[in-house]
Amino acid sequence: MNQVDDPDLAATWGDAPITLGGEGVPLIAYGCVAEFGTVIGTSTNGARAYLADALEIAHRLPTVYALTQAGKLPVWKARRIAGQSIVLTPEAAAALDAQVAPVAASLSATATERLVAEIIATFMPAYSQELADASSVHGVTIDHRQVSFLGTSTIYGALDLADALDLEDAVTRDAEALKEAGCDAPLGVRRAMALGRLARGEAAAGVTGRQVTLYVHLPADTGNPTATAENRGPHLLTQTQVAAWCGNPDVKVVVKPVIDLHDRLSTSAYVVPDRIREHLNLRDRTCVFPFCTRPARGCQNDHLDPFDPDGPAGQTNTDNLGCLCGHHHNLKTHGGWTYTMVEPGVFLWRSPHGYQYLRDHTGTEDLSPPPVDPPGS
Repeated sequence: MNQVDDPDLAATWGDAPITLGGEGVPLIAYGCVAEFGTVIGTSTNGARAYLADALEIAHRLPTVYALTQAGKLPVWKARRIAGQSIVLTPEAAAALDAQVAPVAASLSATATERLVAEIIATFMPAYSQELADASSVHGVTIDHRQVSFLGTSTIYGALDLADALDLEDAVTRDAEALKEAGCDAPLGVRRAMALGRLARGEAAAGVTGRQVTLYVHLPADTGNPTATAENRGPHLLTQTQVAAWCGNPDVKVVVKPVIDLHDRLSTSAYVVPDRIREHLNLRDRTCVFPFCTRPARGCQNDHLDPFDPDGPAGQTNTDNLGCLCGHHHNLKTHGGWTYTMVEPGVFLWRSPHGYQYLRDHTGTEDLSPPPVDPPGS
């Protein structure tokens, strides 16, 4: 139902131009992944991983597929094999399928990794050498082998968490500084420019030490407030952690004004101002698409009812705005998904095939009626 021939219409790993499954599997449509995920009760990223494994097993591991269909191999073990085989060439995947079949049900994770490593060494020696040359889990690779038509190179790596957070903060600060200086490039472009400026020492001066913003949430029905750090969070904190930060001269602790999430805020402008954006971030906490967990601070602010330049004043208001990540914002705009706000922070979604979900800051509830057998069946 959802197979496509055009790679531009195919589902990929997020924004990366990498299709699901290994080399040679059929392409599936971009829009089907999110709806499949909501039906099985998982995020869009979880659905991508599930479908990638399913495509891999069904089209590149026929023996593993047959064992799974016959009930002789648990699905989770088949998926573990598929997760290892996706990087293999078709020839190497066929060899893995043949060798793993007799022992698949009893094969441990370590044994699976060892078998895949042996197959890579045999059928993909150049790739095997690349893996052998990786001397540490930490590392950064700047790939100039396939420079794009636009003159860009790909960077990927694994950093210590603290270093990664500092790099993220530095890139975010300088991208914002570029915008304030008059650069009208999209955010992703400005972030890439900021990274280059950091390399040349041209980036705007940053804040020394680390800045931690704490939000103390005071629910109306309890006297037990909790502190939440939202630096790539949110993360609940203990009193000991908060006290340690407050006593550290290198940490700047910011106390925010009290925000009542019951207040209705509005503006007549299309662009969402900071005071309304902060309100939405704290109310929604994550992208409000069913089962999505991306933090609201990395999301866009979507007008549920489209903004009409010739319409009434106050269309940009907290009763007409929700936090959506870029992928799910695109699905709402072009993919046939619709939603309404039942009450502030509570959203009712309807999928292209008619499934319904209620979403609030506590999670997602599937409201779709269960299948009913026809009379006389």
